[in-house]
Amino acid sequence: MAKEKPELLTWEISIAVFLICAGVQTGASQSQSAYFLPEFALSPQGSFLEDTTGEQFLTFRYDDQTSRITRSDEDKDLGWDAWGSWSDCSRTCGGAASYSLRRCLNGRNCEGRNIRYKTCSNMECPVEIGDFRAQQCSAHNDVKYQGHTYEWLPVYNDPAAPCALKCKARGTNQVVELAPKVLDGTRCKTDSLDMCISGICQAVGCDRQLGSNAKEDNCGVCAGDGSTCRLVRGQSKTHVSPEKPEETVIAVPYGSRNVRITAKGPDHLIIDSKTLQGQTGEHSFNSPGSFLIENTTVEFQKDPDRQSFRIQGPLGADFNIKVRYVASRDTVVHFIFYHPISHQWRETDFFPCTVTCGGGYQLNSAECMDVRLNRVVSDQYCHYYPENKKPKPKLKECSMDPCPASDGFKEIMPYDHFQPLPRWEHNPWTACSVSCGGGIQTRSIVCVEETMHGEILQVEEWKCMYTPKPTLMQTCNLFDCPKWIAMEWSQCTVTCGRGLRYRVVLCIDHHGQHIGGCNPQLKPHIKEECVVPIACYKPKEKLPVEAKLPWFKQAQELEEPRAASEEPTYIPKAWSPCSVTCGPGRQTRQVTCRVLLSFSQTEAELPDDECEDSKPPTERGCNLGPCDGDPAVYQPSIPLYDDEELCDWEYEGFTSCSASCAGGKQEAVVVCLNKQERKAVGDALCDGSSRPPEMIRICNPEPCPARWEVTSWSQCSASCGVGIKTRNVYCTRVLSLQPEDSATVAEQECQETKPAMLQACNQFDCPPTWIAEDWQECSHSCAGGTQSRKVHCKQLLSDGSFLKLPDDFCHDPRPLSHTHCAKTDCPPEVAGGDWSKCSVSCGVGTQRREAVCRRLTATGQQVTLSRSVCSDLPSPPLIRTCRMNACPNHKKEMKPKQSQNHNPQILSLNRVYIQTRQEKRIHFTIGGRAYLLPKTSVVIKCPVRRFQKMLIRWEKDGQDLSNSKRIGVTTSGSLKIHSLEASDIGMYRCVAGSATETFNLKLIGNDNRLIEPPNNRKLKMEMDLNEANRLEEKWNRMSKMWQSWSEKNEFYLDDSQAHDQALLHVLGNYLTNSAEPSGFQERPDKHLEAAILHGAYSMDSQQFEELVRNISQLVENREVTDDMASQLIYQLMAEASSPQSTTEKWKGSLQENTSNSKLVDKTPNTSEHVYNKQMYKKPSIIRHKLNPLMAFQKSNNVSIGRAAFLTNATRTVILLCEATGVPEPKLTWTKNGMQLQFSKRVAWDSTGRLQISSPAAEDAGLYGCTVTNDLGSDTETSLLLFAEAPSIRGSWKNVSDLVSRRVTAVVGGSVTVSSGANVTLECPVTGVPQPTISWHKNKGLMKGNNFLLLNGSLLLQNISIENYGMYSCIAANPFGKAVASSFLQLSALRTSVDQSTPSRGNGRKRVLMASQIGTNIAVKSGDLLRIGCPVLPNHRNAVRWYLRNQTLPEVRGLEYRVLVGGRVLEVSTLSGRFDGQYRCQTTTNSQILSAWINVMFEAYRWELSDWTACSSTCGHKGTQSRRLVCIGASGQEVTRSACDLLPRRASPTQPCNIQDCPPRWVSSKWSKCSASCGKGIRQRQTSCQQVTANGIARILPVNACVKAEQPSGREDCVSDTCAEWRELPWGKCSGRCLAPSLSVQQRQVVCQNHNGSSIPESHCDERKRPVSVRNCSSEMCDVQWGAGAWRACTAACGSGFQSRRVECVHRRNNKTVADRYCSWQKQPMTWQHCNATSCSRGECKDTTHYCAVVKRLQLCLIDLYKQRCCESCQEV
Repeated sequence: MAKEKPELLTWEISIAVFLICAGVQTGASQSQSAYFLPEFALSPQGSFLEDTTGEQFLTFRYDDQTSRITRSDEDKDLGWDAWGSWSDCSRTCGGAASYSLRRCLNGRNCEGRNIRYKTCSNMECPVEIGDFRAQQCSAHNDVKYQGHTYEWLPVYNDPAAPCALKCKARGTNQVVELAPKVLDGTRCKTDSLDMCISGICQAVGCDRQLGSNAKEDNCGVCAGDGSTCRLVRGQSKTHVSPEKPEETVIAVPYGSRNVRITAKGPDHLIIDSKTLQGQTGEHSFNSPGSFLIENTTVEFQKDPDRQSFRIQGPLGADFNIKVRYVASRDTVVHFIFYHPISHQWRETDFFPCTVTCGGGYQLNSAECMDVRLNRVVSDQYCHYYPENKKPKPKLKECSMDPCPASDGFKEIMPYDHFQPLPRWEHNPWTACSVSCGGGIQTRSIVCVEETMHGEILQVEEWKCMYTPKPTLMQTCNLFDCPKWIAMEWSQCTVTCGRGLRYRVVLCIDHHGQHIGGCNPQLKPHIKEECVVPIACYKPKEKLPVEAKLPWFKQAQELEEPRAASEEPTYIPKAWSPCSVTCGPGRQTRQVTCRVLLSFSQTEAELPDDECEDSKPPTERGCNLGPCDGDPAVYQPSIPLYDDEELCDWEYEGFTSCSASCAGGKQEAVVVCLNKQERKAVGDALCDGSSRPPEMIRICNPEPCPARWEVTSWSQCSASCGVGIKTRNVYCTRVLSLQPEDSATVAEQECQETKPAMLQACNQFDCPPTWIAEDWQECSHSCAGGTQSRKVHCKQLLSDGSFLKLPDDFCHDPRPLSHTHCAKTDCPPEVAGGDWSKCSVSCGVGTQRREAVCRRLTATGQQVTLSRSVCSDLPSPPLIRTCRMNACPNHKKEMKPKQSQNHNPQILSLNRVYIQTRQEKRIHFTIGGRAYLLPKTSVVIKCPVRRFQKMLIRWEKDGQDLSNSKRIGVTTSGSLKIHSLEASDIGMYRCVAGSATETFNLKLIGNDNRLIEPPNNRKLKMEMDLNEANRLEEKWNRMSKMWQSWSEKNEFYLDDSQAHDQALLHVLGNYLTNSAEPSGFQERPDKHLEAAILHGAYSMDSQQFEELVRNISQLVENREVTDDMASQLIYQLMAEASSPQSTTEKWKGSLQENTSNSKLVDKTPNTSEHVYNKQMYKKPSIIRHKLNPLMAFQKSNNVSIGRAAFLTNATRTVILLCEATGVPEPKLTWTKNGMQLQFSKRVAWDSTGRLQISSPAAEDAGLYGCTVTNDLGSDTETSLLLFAEAPSIRGSWKNVSDLVSRRVTAVVGGSVTVSSGANVTLECPVTGVPQPTISWHKNKGLMKGNNFLLLNGSLLLQNISIENYGMYSCIAANPFGKAVASSFLQLSALRTSVDQSTPSRGNGRKRVLMASQIGTNIAVKSGDLLRIGCPVLPNHRNAVRWYLRNQTLPEVRGLEYRVLVGGRVLEVSTLSGRFDGQYRCQTTTNSQILSAWINVMFEAYRWELSDWTACSSTCGHKGTQSRRLVCIGASGQEVTRSACDLLPRRASPTQPCNIQDCPPRWVSSKWSKCSASCGKGIRQRQTSCQQVTANGIARILPVNACVKAEQPSGREDCVSDTCAEWRELPWGKCSGRCLAPSLSVQQRQVVCQNHNGSSIPESHCDERKRPVSVRNCSSEMCDVQWGAGAWRACTAACGSGFQSRRVECVHRRNNKTVADRYCSWQKQPMTWQHCNATSCSRGECKDTTHYCAVVKRLQLCLIDLYKQRCCESCQEV
């Protein structure tokens, strides 16, 4: 049915067109205007009228009660009937609409709509259905338009009428609106989901719902938050060349979106695609367009020097973006795309229940899923994405059925065997770190599980993650410590001369209460001398009089109680009450000398002479006021007062300022003063209602000194190991505290030490995990191969190092260590076919073969190709020699064929063996040759047929071989030679009757040359010259033949050359790229082996193995003579035994190395020198291409050649200089070009490791590593610098220059210039690494005429009013950010006439035209004022301007310029007076034209308005502030934006509604229910309280509050959790070992209801919880560490080390067990230093165990070996 829907729709449209065709046709014939079809909307099958609501919706008339739904109460109130059922969807796919109708029961007066819509059929349509709008256009193809029929094509994305059916006639440009509305469900735009409904475009979100504003995020997730992908952006500079024509720039993975790739340069972009099924493809693009690659649309654009890809995505395959070489210029590729997070967490199924019955629990976990491959991978893949948050485990109950009865007579309830839930357990909080001022306290938290026996076991933390983990740390004692507070000084006690003054000093706690606890030694003094600068005329008063002023009285009364200290101190007790109740009296107190005993924290009383301070007074006077009835003493100078007026309130100074800067507050001190005595008395004696109000004044208004402000720490960069967290540190200055206003200033203004910006975090060991090394090279470059890598189980420790662990420590699945690779076809190659038969039947002949072009496919199959494919490839040899049986005329005796079957036969094996390392014994078969090392034992077998083995005899060099101590013949006929010596060199022959075979044996010396047999030395000396000459001639002849043969595919040899041909083919592959052998002609006196040695060439290991196989095969086939095989022995041995260690150095000369060797030749040393250079290698430093290192860790390793930026967290820097070379190069270090010196902090070793401990500023510099040996040197450097956060050296100087056209200023101050000037804002910055500089204007990006210079400065060209504003320079590097700003102000330049034409832009739109009748405008400061004179553009007469009837030059302070030939006047409104009547005057057609405009200045200002409403109605917290308004020139309030550029005034605040609140009821929290099971009661306390004006909550009598409003204090409650603890039996004693034979066992303890169901543990009493963990005796824990014997020291002297084996063993059976059983005790050391004796030159000892080999190989002539084997080399 789905496929029939589009056809049905087309049919219905055609019928509709046919029914209206007649009427439309008539109209068409009479008019050429377009005709329209009726609306193809969703139409019910009834009659409709236009709705009176004006919403253009339809009203449904007939009643279909069966389709109605229940009316809501709102519908009934509004007069609507219930909504009808939903109609059929307007389409079957592609997104459509359905409607529902309702009718108005009140006629036509219902409020609201009578139709509603919803989306439907949101699945995508098949491709063959086509576009919905195109279907509607095609329905008109058979209807004539203006007398013709057309094929109509849809017109999309019409912004004016997106829901009209507009179509275009094919082949014409005619666009016609065929219908005012498209069918419901038609998309409004092609790139949007919005759809047309009833001719109106309705919004549709990505969730396909009408009215939804849901949008897809960058990851393609509807209404997502962008957490499933991450942004990847960057650029790459390619390095392609003719030798390397292609390079991969970036790999864009499957599923990526919004891909933008742009290449700037000549090279060509290509795409390599690879699907998830492994299908690959290469795609190149020659012309712009849209391409489909792996179901992904790729838009390619190409310009002459620019190419770009735009891919909306998601990608259907992995795309590798490559660059193909075109020209030599560099190509830079920019890329940006959203990379999908391919690994996400997925919750697992629940694990099996912990019990089988009686109630247990189940937990689940989360596993990491590869979304692309839909498989589980290691968790580390999900941890790689910080966006991935691992779900917490979930918990549920299980196995709730009761357990069966054990005895058959009782039913065991479920709670008898309930498995309790794991829970968090924590220890008590530790004591607070400080007693006040803010400290911390910690506690330990573990996840435990209780067994059935009440034993508590510690389990993995994830089992408790279903509940939040309690906090491990909390703050404590946050209140401030008590401190001394000193009041203001009183007035001096005298009116002249020297006197005393007093003040009150109180110990105030954080509550503002006067208490003890302050340090008595820090208490400020309360009395000091004062001098009144008035001369005294009473000579008798020599000493100051201490008048008992109110301040002194208060100081005495509030004297601070003292506490005993570790020093003897007088401790006074409180004063006793006054001895009388009125009038003068006395007070006494006890004063004792006491000391604090620190060890017991108790006080002890001492004699008074132990205290050094003066003893405080023990008695003082007191006066509580006059007694009733006492006669008043008349004093004329003091007036009398009534009792009511005797005391009154007065101000007595101010308190100390609340802040030392930025505007603090002082409160006036109000005291109750006795008017007669002018003394302060108790507040109770004054009338409280007449107490004066609080008086506050501002003090210390100057700005505070600069101080450091820090932000909160960022998240740690690593979850374990060692991470870094950062924060921003700013130097700020507080300008005002009301409200607090601060500004960032230069860091130099902050005097204190700058807080740290970096801090290490999460410094604890990571769990063991798998660490995979990089993949090694593929075993094959094509046709399928394998590659491997090493995978280790390692643990990242808290010091940043890795600890290698056994594999069983890592529980995650082990990553693959082998994989397939190179699954591509091999390039074509030319191979030889099968060889033809030999051209002769006997003797030496030739064989031919055909060249075949073939290719090895990715599956390993050989495919033959056309020969034209391989036309440019080299061809292998197509001809070779072949040997047949000897011809009858040869001299060699041949036995008749009929007798061969009866003669003896030796089964020989012609092989060449070269010994490269020492071996005990080697077995050979007769027929080959061997080059062996001395001291090797050999067995040469002689297998025979048709001959008795006991009769086999052996010859050596033609002489019978007899048995000796070292030489013997076994019963099987094999020859044994023990410990080869020089005398054993020779030709051995096995004789079996008439059959013989030979074996050639030679020995290799310690210099890789053959050892000469003792009896042939003299003969060899005589033959040297002749043999060398013969070899030279032969070598030259072979070299010339090879040069000529290498240019041909076929060649022929005569019989005398045939035996050399095969060897030349083998050598050809190795000699082609080597040096020319012509140098051999310069040394005609070389021996056979030495001469060939000069022509030999070095090979790698693969070439060496291949050459050995080929030569062995040639010898076996008798295609190479023994002489030719001998010629290669030196080269093979030199390659096989080349130096392997880079730690040994060859210091001796080449002549010394060979002076005592047993050589075949005795040629001059020049030849030997050339030979040894073939073995040596020029030194080279291994370089790594790495970015500069940001050293955030404590220890940092830096490869030489890499720069490093150190931080204050750096503790150690290690420079690594790895080098290769033979002999081993010598290494030296330099710093800034000077030789580096050893110190306590700077040291290095011979391996190229330079260590700098505790690096300081003086360690920064350029470090150089130089390696040298006899063949050359190599140098590389690294720059070490200390990182610095960016700092801008801004200038706070204001610059004003209205004359210059070029102005330069340093950022920091304001800049005022004239219009049209060029301004350069410099931003000098410092920082390491060099900070990057960016500029912003008004906190946003800049646009227009600005340019960023290379030095970071900002150039503003031809500035105008648009450039007015704040410019900020931002300098940033990885260690911080700095900001400095300048405000640019503009002032027009005074000039007469400027003939320049204004630029095209917005300025023209702002010209205000003057008129002949006058124009009035209002302008505010900063507006652009341009006045135009109403003349034609071609007006050429002079235009004169006047202001206030004065010419413009006569007006003082006016800044202006004349534009466009005088027709436009531009006036600056930033300075001076610019208001008044402007008039322009000119002549046109001999008549004077005058026009004017009246400019009024609109002055704005900030003013304080009325007070805001109070923030509280009562209490002490109410405040209100003055409202800030913008006032215009008329004095009326205007919009606040008019004053935006003006500085704002501070808005004062004041307290308000400071009054007692009315009484009200206050309730406490409900108590717990009195019954833990069933019905009970709960209670709470209610009280009548009142908050007073000073903020104190007073409890009032109950009758003060309304009794009827009192809340209930008691109510009934029901608890349905009747819970109790149930424990399960104890488990096995199988926990971790705690001590010898001591382990732990556990049981589960659960909280169950009376019905056996599981309930949270909070319902059970924690105090009654049974024990769940206990100790037990375990045989498995009867273990101990067993240490083996120490191995031999690695060095005989100097610094060495030795190791031993340490295992965990059982005490009884002494068997080795896992180390975890012994973890309760410390593991013994496994290695230690040894032989710490000096290796001075006076001691001659061997320092290595290889000295026996050194002596045997005669290496003692080399200095290095001579030093290490001093004792052994002395015997040589």
